[in-house]
Amino acid sequence: MGARTLTPRQKAWSSKLRHGELPWQQRIPGLRNAAQGPVLSRAVDSRVIVAQNLAAVTGALTAQGIEFVQLPQLSDFRPRLVVRQSDVPNVAAALGQLDDAEGWTITITRDGGKLKDSRWAATHPAQVQQMRARRRLCAPNEREMTTVFEDVFIEPWEELGEGIERVDGDFHIPGTLHRRISRRGTYVEYLTPDNWHRAVEDGGALRWSHPHLYQFTEPVDIVYTWVDGDDPAWQERKLVAEGVLDPAEVNETATITSRFTSRDELRYSLRSVEQFANWVNHIYIVTDRQVPEWLDVDHPKVTVIDHRDIFTDPEALPVFNSHAIESQLHHIPGLSEHYVYLNDDIFFMRPTEPTLFFTGNGQSKFFPSTAPLDIDAPSARDLPVLSAAKQNRAFMLNAFGRVVTNKFKHTPHSQLRSVLSEMEAKHEQEFQDVAASRFRHPDDLSITSALYHFYAYAAGRAQPGGIRYAYMDIAREDADLYLQRLARRTDLDVLCLNDTNTTETDEEYLTRILGRFLNSRFPIPSHFEKGVEKRTADFAERKRIIS
Repeated sequence: MGARTLTPRQKAWSSKLRHGELPWQQRIPGLRNAAQGPVLSRAVDSRVIVAQNLAAVTGALTAQGIEFVQLPQLSDFRPRLVVRQSDVPNVAAALGQLDDAEGWTITITRDGGKLKDSRWAATHPAQVQQMRARRRLCAPNEREMTTVFEDVFIEPWEELGEGIERVDGDFHIPGTLHRRISRRGTYVEYLTPDNWHRAVEDGGALRWSHPHLYQFTEPVDIVYTWVDGDDPAWQERKLVAEGVLDPAEVNETATITSRFTSRDELRYSLRSVEQFANWVNHIYIVTDRQVPEWLDVDHPKVTVIDHRDIFTDPEALPVFNSHAIESQLHHIPGLSEHYVYLNDDIFFMRPTEPTLFFTGNGQSKFFPSTAPLDIDAPSARDLPVLSAAKQNRAFMLNAFGRVVTNKFKHTPHSQLRSVLSEMEAKHEQEFQDVAASRFRHPDDLSITSALYHFYAYAAGRAQPGGIRYAYMDIAREDADLYLQRLARRTDLDVLCLNDTNTTETDEEYLTRILGRFLNSRFPIPSHFEKGVEKRTADFAERKRIIS
């Protein structure tokens, strides 16, 4: 007789048991799976944490009279300091002064990759490859909020003597400091004595005189589309529009309730932006006469945009079709040339740079999926995203004489406003038709989330990029178990939690487990929320009383 198959909920319980996450396990000190470090009292910005960590490390080195040079790099994250190999014992002692109670841990990597403590480094300086200073910061719910991106690395470089040849000709100047171990992303391999002393006198930073060719330096906005399907006034507008709709013309998912359900995803997506994408210039939230009740509309970085502000033809309103709304986003007043469009069910999961979405020369990046389109013509049998993809294929064939075969990943979408304006000028009728489509229809183009990428690539204004992402349909049978797995992952740039077709019977259950995941993963209110300082203080006070 075979083993009994566990139900999805039994598997979820078993997973929590295995990882020490059940409530009774969390009450046992030896089993608690919680980060150790100071508790944050306000929203966190990973770039600020990097700057604070770097200041603490360089301050410790300076206090011991140790010279260092910070290497230039494309990213703000994982800063690297160079020290003389002969200074390793003093460096290890200086780093040892960083307070464990403040969340600091120091790791030493020796030749061969094994980790040793600072006492070993002091007696074997020539074998030390690098030292890493990491500071753990926690949320009030004990979740660790920092990542490896905020760590500070220190590399001991060898001081060269006479007669050492350079790989590119001639001989090194005696006293030159040379990198011992090659590393990906290296922009400086050695420092002559003059370059070293100039950098030390300049505060310990080796600076480029201008931005690197590969760095992206233009402002980048973020655009959200958001709807509250529980709003009675909005529901009334939708019912009126549905009354004149021929159900046979559209896929049944075009009007389902779950497509318009809000579970406060936007609140948590904005928290993820503040923590992991705070390079954003401005945030626009596009709505249909609605404003999230928790949103601080006076925040200088946020603007709520009504559909009436961007639709070329106001007679097309109201619309309940994301394809229609997306086709008008480039009309937002004041929108930057470079912007990233995302739905409110997408979350940044670790620190990111604008170069994830744009190249140094200003092109947008897109993220093609390996999933191919079927070769049938679009019809109401297709899910709207599929029929739109097939319409995009026909458009590219007619406009460029090129075949496209694949979909795109469920990620943020990089956009160039000028390209969309050009598309609309050359294909005005297609834009008008999509904008006038009140519900998703088999004739729709998906302009922003797909067609734009094909068009921009064909015009030489975009190129494929790479992104670490995960996609989850929250209606999947093992939703709770899958959310637990996602909560433990640290290798994702972004996550999409999509609601494709939730049944009414599962609504309460999915709202509960999704809320639990989002509260655990993004527990600290952002500055985009009303009363953030008071709410954060209340949260900490409740935790103090409970404990």
